[in-house]
Amino acid sequence: MDPVAGSIAKKELLEQPQDGAPRPIRAAPPPFLTKTYDLVEDPSTDQVVSWSCNGDSFVVWDPRVFTEVLIPRLFKHNNFSSFIRQLHTYVLECASQTHFVY
Repeated sequence: MDPVAGSIAKKELLEQPQDGAPRPIRAAPPPFLTKTYDLVEDPSTDQVVSWSCNGDSFVVWDPRVFTEVLIPRLFKHNNFSSFIRQLHTYVLECASQTHFVY
Protein backbone atom coordinates (compact mmCIF):
# COMPACT_ATOMS: atom_id res chain seq x y z
CA MET A 1 0.00 0.00 0.00
CA ASP A 2 1.29 3.41 -0.95
CA PRO A 3 2.06 5.31 2.31
CA VAL A 4 1.41 8.67 0.78
CA ALA A 5 -2.06 9.59 -0.46
CA GLY A 6 -2.32 11.81 -3.52
CA SER A 7 -3.60 15.34 -3.18
CA ILE A 8 -7.33 15.80 -3.33
CA ALA A 9 -8.84 18.48 -5.50
CA LYS A 10 -11.40 20.83 -3.95
CA LYS A 11 -13.94 19.65 -6.50
CA GLU A 12 -13.52 16.04 -5.35
CA LEU A 13 -14.05 17.09 -1.73
CA LEU A 14 -17.30 18.80 -2.63
CA GLU A 15 -18.70 16.02 -4.82
CA GLN A 16 -21.29 13.76 -3.30
CA PRO A 17 -21.93 10.11 -4.07
CA GLN A 18 -25.11 9.03 -5.90
CA ASP A 19 -26.95 8.31 -2.62
CA GLY A 20 -26.60 11.97 -1.58
CA ALA A 21 -24.48 11.23 1.50
CA PRO A 22 -21.54 13.62 1.91
CA ARG A 23 -18.18 12.25 0.91
CA PRO A 24 -15.68 12.14 3.81
CA ILE A 25 -12.87 14.68 3.64
CA ARG A 26 -9.43 13.06 3.54
CA ALA A 27 -6.57 15.03 5.01
CA ALA A 28 -3.34 15.39 3.06
CA PRO A 29 -0.36 13.52 4.50
CA PRO A 30 2.06 15.56 6.60
CA PRO A 31 4.85 17.23 4.57
CA PHE A 32 7.49 15.21 6.44
CA LEU A 33 6.01 11.95 5.18
CA THR A 34 5.55 13.25 1.65
CA LYS A 35 9.16 14.46 1.47
CA THR A 36 10.51 11.24 2.96
CA TYR A 37 8.46 9.13 0.55
CA ASP A 38 9.69 11.16 -2.43
CA LEU A 39 13.28 10.82 -1.23
CA VAL A 40 13.06 7.04 -0.88
CA GLU A 41 11.09 6.66 -4.12
CA ASP A 42 13.72 8.55 -6.15
CA PRO A 43 15.86 5.94 -8.00
CA SER A 44 18.85 8.31 -8.04
CA THR A 45 19.16 7.93 -4.24
CA ASP A 46 19.08 4.11 -4.16
CA GLN A 47 22.76 3.84 -3.17
CA VAL A 48 21.98 5.88 -0.04
CA VAL A 49 18.35 5.09 0.78
CA SER A 50 15.92 2.67 -0.87
CA TRP A 51 12.88 0.50 -0.30
CA SER A 52 13.46 -2.88 1.31
CA CYS A 53 13.12 -6.01 -0.82
CA ASN A 54 9.47 -6.49 0.12
CA GLY A 55 8.71 -2.76 -0.21
CA ASP A 56 7.12 -2.29 3.21
CA SER A 57 10.01 -0.34 4.75
CA PHE A 58 13.04 1.65 3.68
CA VAL A 59 16.74 1.25 4.38
CA VAL A 60 19.30 4.02 4.91
CA TRP A 61 22.40 2.35 3.46
CA ASP A 62 24.76 5.29 3.94
CA PRO A 63 23.80 7.43 6.95
CA ARG A 64 26.69 9.86 6.34
CA VAL A 65 25.62 10.77 2.79
CA PHE A 66 21.97 10.69 3.83
CA THR A 67 22.74 13.22 6.56
CA GLU A 68 25.15 15.48 4.70
CA VAL A 69 23.54 15.51 1.25
CA LEU A 70 19.95 14.27 1.17
CA ILE A 71 18.40 15.58 4.40
CA PRO A 72 19.40 19.22 3.71
CA ARG A 73 17.77 19.04 0.24
CA LEU A 74 14.34 18.63 1.80
CA PHE A 75 14.55 19.79 5.39
CA LYS A 76 15.96 22.81 7.23
CA HIS A 77 18.68 20.78 8.93
CA ASN A 78 21.24 18.04 8.35
CA ASN A 79 20.77 16.21 11.63
CA PHE A 80 20.15 12.47 11.33
CA SER A 81 18.93 12.27 14.94
CA SER A 82 16.32 14.96 14.27
CA PHE A 83 15.16 13.09 11.17
CA ILE A 84 14.83 9.85 13.18
CA ARG A 85 13.03 11.64 16.01
CA GLN A 86 10.53 13.06 13.52
CA LEU A 87 10.18 9.67 11.86
CA HIS A 88 9.37 8.09 15.22
CA THR A 89 6.25 10.24 15.45
CA TYR A 90 4.89 8.10 12.59
CA VAL A 91 6.85 4.82 12.91
CA LEU A 92 7.20 2.88 16.13
CA GLU A 93 10.68 1.43 15.85
CA CYS A 94 13.72 0.61 13.77
CA ALA A 95 13.38 -2.85 12.19
CA SER A 96 17.11 -3.69 12.05
CA GLN A 97 20.23 -3.22 14.13
CA THR A 98 22.65 -3.51 11.19
CA HIS A 99 21.05 -0.88 8.92
CA PHE A 100 18.56 1.88 9.53
CA VAL A 101 15.39 0.14 8.35
CA TYR A 102 12.01 1.85 8.82
